[in-house]
Amino acid sequence: MSGEKREDARMANDEGARREARILPAVLAAGIALAIAVGFVAYAAGHYGERTKTITAQAVGPSSTGATPARVSPQVAAGAHTFTQFACVQCHGPQGSGGVDPAVPALKTVGNSLTVAQLTHIINHGLGESANPKQPYMPVWGEVISKTQVANLVAYIRAGLPPVADTQPASVPVGQGAAVAGAALYVRYGCVNCHGPNGLGGVPNPSSPDKAIPPLSGQGFRHDFPTDRAIADIIRSGSVIGKAPIVSMPHWGGIVSDQQISELIAYLKTLR
Repeated sequence: MSGEKREDARMANDEGARREARILPAVLAAGIALAIAVGFVAYAAGHYGERTKTITAQAVGPSSTGATPARVSPQVAAGAHTFTQFACVQCHGPQGSGGVDPAVPALKTVGNSLTVAQLTHIINHGLGESANPKQPYMPVWGEVISKTQVANLVAYIRAGLPPVADTQPASVPVGQGAAVAGAALYVRYGCVNCHGPNGLGGVPNPSSPDKAIPPLSGQGFRHDFPTDRAIADIIRSGSVIGKAPIVSMPHWGGIVSDQQISELIAYLKTLR
């Protein structure tokens, strides 16, 4: 090989080496980037999958007693939710097991001893010592709960009040202040069903003098109940202003504790 050809070959080899030197870092960088991307996608998929599993598990809540939920008809399931929504559980106990107050009966065996007509009448017209504020009194629900809801409640009671998923009462936050706890109790004890969200009232009570259930906010409420003591007294004694179909506020004195009453009052003070 002549000197000129050897020189050309050497220059070609040098150029190839330089080209490899330039390409190799780019290839390595691309490989590292690909590995990082794959790792991130794998982590994200695993992390998101774990979070999805948690959300799914939490979405299926336990029954109100922790018992294994039963397979029930839609009507019985609806009755179980109404039982919680309208605070029946707060007086009759989870699944109607009783034990909350001696004056309030358990409902586990009632379905077998009372007819559909009898149960319907009790729900619509109330029951108990309406004149004695120290005794719990089942309110008149006829103007607040629909006929469908009453029928669902009756079906649930006659089915033996089985455990149904996601029927646990609203939880009450701890350590977040009395007003926060009171807001949860306002829902837990069913106050919201009659006095409305934010205590705005307006639920029809056509046979009463005011034609509606009164609000728990505004100047009129503060005029009628100007002190904490006045509010506490009406919570404990209820407001039975006549017989059915007039809706009456139950006596909460034997059910709601003094601390819970104070928390409810703290919540009401935050309203308009």
